[in-house]
Amino acid sequence: MSAIARYDYNELVKRVQDYCVQREIPVPRWRREVNREEELAFHANVLRAMKDLGFQIAEEDRQAVAREVANRITGLGVLQPYLEQEGVEEIIVRRGFVQIERSGQIHDVGDLAPDIYFYRMTRRIADLEGKELSAEDPQIKLGLPDGSRFTAAIPPLSRQGTAINIRRFSRKKLTFEDLINFGALDAEASDFLKDVSRAMDKSAIFSGRPGAGKTTLLNAFTQYLPSHCQLSLVETFQEVQPQLAHFNHLVVEEGHGAVGNVVNVVFLRMRPDVMIIGETVSEEAIEFIMGLNLGITAFTTTHAHSALLAMTRLETLSRGSGIPLDERREIIGSGLGLAVHIHKGYDPDTQTYRRFMREMVAIHGVTRSKESAVEYDYEVIKEWDPRRKTWTPLREPRHWREL
Repeated sequence: MSAIARYDYNELVKRVQDYCVQREIPVPRWRREVNREEELAFHANVLRAMKDLGFQIAEEDRQAVAREVANRITGLGVLQPYLEQEGVEEIIVRRGFVQIERSGQIHDVGDLAPDIYFYRMTRRIADLEGKELSAEDPQIKLGLPDGSRFTAAIPPLSRQGTAINIRRFSRKKLTFEDLINFGALDAEASDFLKDVSRAMDKSAIFSGRPGAGKTTLLNAFTQYLPSHCQLSLVETFQEVQPQLAHFNHLVVEEGHGAVGNVVNVVFLRMRPDVMIIGETVSEEAIEFIMGLNLGITAFTTTHAHSALLAMTRLETLSRGSGIPLDERREIIGSGLGLAVHIHKGYDPDTQTYRRFMREMVAIHGVTRSKESAVEYDYEVIKEWDPRRKTWTPLREPRHWREL
């Protein structure tokens, strides 16, 4: 049995925390760059606390146990080991019951701690990030130091106790070849997307439900941008991993026009060849279509049920721009060149979630009907055939041949 399994960490953590509070021992702030000296000093204080409190811990276990207690006080507590495990994609907590998603499969971990433990942990994490969490503001979404996304809700918003989801992003930068091996797309689609990336002349949007693999595909797509590409990236959570040696990367807080301020004040003065908005969930849609209107090649991801509905989502999220719908459609239709939709579906036979590209749509512009309504001019150039369980052959976009 390991040292980790042999001791009651809930009791250890509680009593060591009380010890630190009583003696005013500072707990290291949660920061993205670890202060090694501060970390070692706190570890030494935990060792001293365990000795002073009289815990019966074997000498050979003492260092490992102290390290674990320190991690649980400054990190995610009982969830910290799962945050460090390779292959874990999501950590889910519902009223003390913990599940993890690995390789598309949900695994039950069990009741790791009472609900009050996760409630207190959530409030501590919010405090370490300088955010308020209370009955008046009972939800939080923030980036953890390792880049994972922490989302939580507490009562009274969450009626069944504390609810937590931690989305982990792969540290490995997947390539198109990796995605082909996973069955996410075929070689023909891969070659086509590589050509689009290299050319830097077609804006693209990657759509799908949450967790479908939109950002993973966008990351692979950026691998083929030319080395001389001047790339500017803005996102609210650090998820996109452009595979370029040098690029301008800004992470901003959500809301209050933050993305717009960065795009207008910073990006346009840096003359980017390509602009990436990491995820379009609200006001980012306005900045994305403004980028299209300025002639900047732009890439983004968004949640949608299909490639065509991704454009409808851009329309909906950009209503606050004050630009009439027909004009916004004209900008989107004329500026956007490609929409790629990724599907995430549950397979009851394997009891896993499968992710794969379902359709690629080439956008050619807009057309006007006799009633003067503006409609998108598009064609599906590749899609998944569910009956044959394979992709249709690629149809070269008709208007692209003329360019």
